[in-house]
Amino acid sequence: MKSNQVMNILFWHKKSKAGKDGYATVVCRITIDGMEKEFSTSKKVHTDHWDLVTKRASGGRDHKAVNLALSDVESDLETHFKVLRM
Repeated sequence: MKSNQVMNILFWHKKSKAGKDGYATVVCRITIDGMEKEFSTSKKVHTDHWDLVTKRASGGRDHKAVNLALSDVESDLETHFKVLRM
């Protein structure tokens, strides 16, 4: 792995696949030098409780747990990326 590579992490709400209850899965997209990969975080958020600006859950009964899980995913990805760059 090159030492000058850059990684971007984006969480987005798959609103088009929301269930009848209004909950949709949060997806993580990793981009490294233009190559993208996506995976499901297995966390679901109601479509009314997703903040498009911060890319996090806002409001709802379990928004703190969801945001903590997303932060953990982001932290783990950054740690692994740093190790691979060495």
